[in-house]
Amino acid sequence: MSTIPETATHDYGPGQRQRGVDYSITSFDRTPDGVRFHVAGHIRAGDTTIRQGDEVTITPPGYTRGCACRVAKVRYYGNQWDAVLDMLPPARPHEPGARPMPLSRLLYP
Repeated sequence: MSTIPETATHDYGPGQRQRGVDYSITSFDRTPDGVRFHVAGHIRAGDTTIRQGDEVTITPPGYTRGCACRVAKVRYYGNQWDAVLDMLPPARPHEPGARPMPLSRLLYP
């Protein structure tokens, strides 16, 4: 029997943000593997808490689609949380001729 808890997926992507379940991207850093987001948010009583290792879908400024991230660390202060999220590589490889994601606008304003 395994004692390692199973990771969960939390969807804060397009159309999922609402009063009581919301977040703000406070800052972001470029890393060799992609982007690291510093995020603060709220959670309602009874909702599943975000844990280290979980996957979170967020929508960074300039994106129209959700962006999958892995939780590097998270802290709770009552119903508020602060987390560091590492962006995951895309689920499918870049298609030839496809336009790049607007992340370049985030990193190089």
